[in-house]
Amino acid sequence: MKDRTVVISDLHLGGGKSDPGDDHVYQGGELTRFVGQLLDSPLGQRGAIELYINGDFLEFAQTDQDVYAGKDADYWCSEAESRQKLDAILAGHASVFEALRDFLDRGNAVTIAAGNHDVDLYWPSVQAALRRETAQSLAFELGQEWVGRYDDRLQIAHGHLPDPANTFRHWGDPRMVDGEGQVRLEMCPGTLFMVKVVNLLEKDYPFADNVHPIQRFARLLAKDEISGFLPAAWSFFRFATRHSSELSSSAADRYGAWLLPRIGSDDALAAALCAVVQQDDGSSVSVETLRQQLTSEHALAKFIVAHWPGLQESGIAAQLQPPPSNVLGGGDGKTLGAVMSGKDFGRDALRKVAKDRADSIDATEVVVMGHTHIPDQWPSSSRMRYYNPGSWTRYVDLDRHPNLRLADLGEDAFFPYSLKYVQIDAPAGRPLVASLETFEEQVAQFPVPNR
Repeated sequence: MKDRTVVISDLHLGGGKSDPGDDHVYQGGELTRFVGQLLDSPLGQRGAIELYINGDFLEFAQTDQDVYAGKDADYWCSEAESRQKLDAILAGHASVFEALRDFLDRGNAVTIAAGNHDVDLYWPSVQAALRRETAQSLAFELGQEWVGRYDDRLQIAHGHLPDPANTFRHWGDPRMVDGEGQVRLEMCPGTLFMVKVVNLLEKDYPFADNVHPIQRFARLLAKDEISGFLPAAWSFFRFATRHSSELSSSAADRYGAWLLPRIGSDDALAAALCAVVQQDDGSSVSVETLRQQLTSEHALAKFIVAHWPGLQESGIAAQLQPPPSNVLGGGDGKTLGAVMSGKDFGRDALRKVAKDRADSIDATEVVVMGHTHIPDQWPSSSRMRYYNPGSWTRYVDLDRHPNLRLADLGEDAFFPYSLKYVQIDAPAGRPLVASLETFEEQVAQFPVPNR
């Protein structure tokens, strides 16, 4: 166990400068300089620091987007696809991995924990490739929600598993066999929404992927009448309910009740939907087959999200956008308002998770989590302190800008960033000493005033 543990989270490294899905905070060498600063410190020179990267270090969902060839909304990348994406990340951030190698060579430790955006770390060949770029001592934390340090006095978790939109049913080992007999990773609803919807939006709205939590972003799309993304947003919420009832009522909402009968009776609409569904032989499915498949709102939701790029490109998505008055309404259990009424999984939700963990582990003094992208520190009691370093990407605090619109996301340079880390020291015979520190930040004025 090292004398000091440094925790960073949610870095989302993509393919580098040439990758439009990458976050350009790193193009100034910020992460490389940070690791170098740790190495140059007295403790770093003694090899007495563990750098713990607490989930979503690597951005597989948005890197080399054409590589993913999965056909089922329940399954993410194959091992070969994850490796190809990793090659792009390694090439785009060579200096970062060189800095990690120098840090490890001095006797320090680096641990990478998987998050919902880098579940690809479960593949053995992905781990082997990262070790080749750094050192064989590079460690991984996979398959469990919580990791303890210093006799469990420090508790660390990324924080995605309690989040209904980003949880996994098989986190212990998310490798699964799909319907075609291929081994792939489980895909959580948030990744599906990212791959099929948000990645398309980024072409026109570069900041779209930085709005968290994703539940609130989906509501933004649904309520923005001019965006035409209501069907995709509705589908995300419906699809996410496979994990939790928190996001939706079991009662039918007006959008599903409006669209399913149309598909059943409107031959032209059904035929247009069939045209975007390519079978293995290149042919389209028949109207009869489509109608047999779309017998429930859950099946409809999976269809819309899985085929959203084709629906958008063909222009058919516009036919799925209903008059708002027909689907929006109060939370009476039968409207889209009820489907979208699930609570955001943000700052307060993680504070509760942290408190519950401390209550269940008597030794706990410090809890560190990530996932929300918003820095936080919270002394819930004199016994436990909670920290979240936030993300090493640009951000917008939606608590301060609740009326954000899609049109506001077109220029990411207006948004600030704050590169923070949690530092925990373990002096012999004394309580842990923890603090939330800032490495570098850019304070920017978000262009949309509070409304």
